[in-house]
Amino acid sequence: MEESWSSSVEGDLWSIAVKTPRLDAKAAAALKTQLPSEVGPTVRRAEVDLEGVGFIDSSGVGVLLSIYRKLPSEGAQVVLRNLEPGVRSTLELLRLHRVFLLS
Repeated sequence: MEESWSSSVEGDLWSIAVKTPRLDAKAAAALKTQLPSEVGPTVRRAEVDLEGVGFIDSSGVGVLLSIYRKLPSEGAQVVLRNLEPGVRSTLELLRLHRVFLLS
């Protein structure tokens, strides 16, 4: 089975690429169990590449929030990149553009 995501840390940046067309309960459960428990004290930013993700549900949103919570509380920044219009609309409807930077 192919992994539905990849992750790397370089300096203060944690890069995550989600490789699934649907970030739903099934994909989110697999991704959440594979996320590291911590990413290190120097990591302050995360970039999540959602290219190709055309659907996100509450479980997928939960995974994005858990990524945010793994960063230090002060100065943490999570950028969501390559958003499909439907995913962007969902995140904006939930007002998560106040938590994440959408690009």
